[in-house]
Amino acid sequence: MQFDLIVFDLDGTLVETREDLARSVNSALEAEGLPIHPIETVVRFVGDGALKLVQRSVGAGFPDETCHKVLAGFLEYYLGHCTDHAECYPGVREVLPMLAPARLCLLTNKPIAPTRKILDKLALCSYFEDVIGGDDDLGRKPDPAAILSLIKKSKTTPRRTLLVGDTSVDVLTARNCGCKVAGVQFGFRPEDFINYPPDYLLNSFLDLPGVL
Repeated sequence: MQFDLIVFDLDGTLVETREDLARSVNSALEAEGLPIHPIETVVRFVGDGALKLVQRSVGAGFPDETCHKVLAGFLEYYLGHCTDHAECYPGVREVLPMLAPARLCLLTNKPIAPTRKILDKLALCSYFEDVIGGDDDLGRKPDPAAILSLIKKSKTTPRRTLLVGDTSVDVLTARNCGCKVAGVQFGFRPEDFINYPPDYLLNSFLDLPGVL
């Protein structure tokens, strides 16, 4: 095993969540009389935290007050519906138990409450020693502070750490902390990897053990 620590993104990496995200965004937009978006449009807005998702969904030309109302509506609706259609990607349940003795952690820009609810519903909590959400004081990816804290807590180094994610945000996070990164091509934005190539490309989650 060439890595002591493997850090996973959540949305688009371990779990398919796009339908619940899109429905929640559109519910909040509709409540404020704003146009809704197709699922794939919302997916392109995901990756930098809830506020950025809402700002991109609302669009330019609206006051901050509108964004904050939509954000509040989105967070409330999503917390109640984040597991309606969420499901693990193929291979996740088979591969995670195979990754010992590496430590497994989860680092997402999603708020921690729906993150934990999804992990509980899909029985994934037991695999991760630490879970950090986007509303943590350490900040959001691509800021490396959170992953560096996981590295320190695991008593390893960036060179012995692998980040697994599905967008340029994950690649930039890895570059900012000096660790390796594997990009999953079945996630939300595989086209990101054209301009932000990861160290490894995974066509399937089942490809991960081969990297290790």
